[in-house]
Amino acid sequence: MKKLLILLVFPFFSYTQTQVDTCFTPEEIQDISFVLDSLYELDSLNKIIIARQEKLVSDLKTVMTLDSLELAYRVKQIDLLNENIDLYIERERHLKPKWWEHKAIWFTAGILTTVFSAKLVDEVVK
Repeated sequence: MKKLLILLVFPFFSYTQTQVDTCFTPEEIQDISFVLDSLYELDSLNKIIIARQEKLVSDLKTVMTLDSLELAYRVKQIDLLNENIDLYIERERHLKPKWWEHKAIWFTAGILTTVFSAKLVDEVVK
C-alpha cells in the first residue's frame, strides 16, 4: 500500500513543483542567433584562408625544391666550367710552340743552309 501511495503521489509532486525559469528573452535569443551566424561566417572565412595558406605552403615547398635543384645544378656547372678552364690551360701548354719550332730559328737555318750550299757549289766548281 505504501508503495502504491508513493507511485500515485510522486507524479503529482513532480509536476506541481515550480522550476526556475532558465529561458532567454526573445532579444537574447536573437542576439545569440546573430552571434552564432557571425561565428559560422567567420568559420567559413577561416577555412577559406586556411585552404589558401595550405596551397601557398605547398607552392613554396615546390619552389624550395626547385631552388635546391637549381643550386645543385649551378654547383655542377661551376665544377664543369672549372674543369673546362683547366683543360684549356693544359691544351695551351701542349699547343705552345717549342723553342725549336720558332720561326726565326727556321729562317736562320734556311739562310745558313743556302749560304753553305752556295759556298760548297763554289768550292766544287773551282
